[in-house]
Amino acid sequence: MDLNTEYIWLGIGFALIIAEVTMGNFILFFLGLAAAMTGLALWLGLPAGNGIPFILFAGLALVLLVGVRSRLKFHLVGDSVQGSADEDFIGKDVTIVSGFDAASQGRGRVNYRGADWNARSAHAEIAAGAFAKIVGRDGNTLIVEQETN
Repeated sequence: MDLNTEYIWLGIGFALIIAEVTMGNFILFFLGLAAAMTGLALWLGLPAGNGIPFILFAGLALVLLVGVRSRLKFHLVGDSVQGSADEDFIGKDVTIVSGFDAASQGRGRVNYRGADWNARSAHAEIAAGAFAKIVGRDGNTLIVEQETN
């Protein structure tokens, strides 16, 4: 059985499109679409010599991935819940490690989830070993308030 080049391109294209079902990131889909379009162009009479199908495939893949995928991704993927990165911090307890004394007025180090973080507080002095609650975050600096018992 002798397979024509256009059928090989079409087969590769459809195989990539079907494989996209398992991936879900719309890369294989557009590569498959580019391969199928290359196969269609060959079927319509595009010369198969001198690497022309590969140049066409590369150009179509680039246009589809960069141009079309970025515009359609928002519509095809759907909405997702946008959460704040601070949700992992706000309201959580920390332990005062150092600072928050007369020399470091409102600044010190706290321990959160096994790591020491820079922190600041409106309270000038908080004893080492005391607990505080995270009320905000400024970059890598946690903003804490002393817990009242």
